[in-house]
Amino acid sequence: MFRVQIDLTLSSARIASALWKALLPESLVSLRGVKVSLLQNGSTVNIIVEAGDESSLRATVNSLIKLSYLVLEVISALGELLDCR
Repeated sequence: MFRVQIDLTLSSARIASALWKALLPESLVSLRGVKVSLLQNGSTVNIIVEAGDESSLRATVNSLIKLSYLVLEVISALGELLDCR
């Protein structure tokens, strides 16, 4: 079994909560024997990925990193838009 843990420390617990909620559906489905666990502790989101092979692990980690980046970019853009009003 292969395992990766990613710890993302963000600027606020609100942003961490939004990211956790956005990633949560990814943890509810187990495809190709891959298990994703998500934890939020204050302003930190922990992503734990376990897979039976390196290829599945890499693909899942890449997808979660890209999704996390996209969510954080949207949050940032919305924050800037709301600050302009």
